[in-house]
Amino acid sequence: MIREFSPQATAYAVRCKPDAIRDWRRLGLLNGLSERKGKGHLFTVSDVARIAVAAFIARNGATLRQAFEIVDRRGAIIDTVAATERNAPGAGQDYVLTFVVDPDVSFPASITNAPISNIEFDAEPIGALQINVSRLVRSALERLVTYDKWDAGAAA
Repeated sequence: MIREFSPQATAYAVRCKPDAIRDWRRLGLLNGLSERKGKGHLFTVSDVARIAVAAFIARNGATLRQAFEIVDRRGAIIDTVAATERNAPGAGQDYVLTFVVDPDVSFPASITNAPISNIEFDAEPIGALQINVSRLVRSALERLVTYDKWDAGAAA
């Protein structure tokens, strides 16, 4: 059964304010993510995972638009990671994204799914950002559980 989450729960899971979720929707960054229910939107686990990865990338060097475009191109992989982490947290092989950063080129200069330790660079990069997508998604899912417990306790 697909579980859906409120914008507040989603914001908590991805470590932003609920207003940011609304602003990102207004900017067209969440197109295809969430489903309209009444006056609001509800997010699936895959939606939360994609938003969490995009928010992390944006906090670490990319513009919001770049971050959501990167995530959109890797959406199917992120959805698979989210399903794996939801069903058996930590059981699958970690999926990483590595970004080579060059200040003379727009972010990122290049992207690969290989860990930094496995990459042979032609020239020493100025910087690199490696994201363990599996751990990031696992953390977001744990925060959804925490939010549910907190929200259930507040309603009681």
